[in-house]
Amino acid sequence: MSAETKGKVLEFFREKSRGDKKKYYVKEVVKGLPNEDRHAIQEAVKELLDEETLKYWSSGSTTYVMLAEFFPKE
Repeated sequence: MSAETKGKVLEFFREKSRGDKKKYYVKEVVKGLPNEDRHAIQEAVKELLDEETLKYWSSGSTTYVMLAEFFPKE
């Protein structure tokens, strides 16, 4: 896995999460990084989830990915 791709994914989340929207579908990340390979982005997201830099958030019917720092505290 490319550290560069992981960096680009993190940058996507940091840039996009400045506004009101904090949660994204993985397909939105892929669309937001059109010059990157879809599979490499998906793998980077998985690794960032394993590292707990990103977290899954679910409404019950829909699952999103977000930066761990914005994850609601229980």
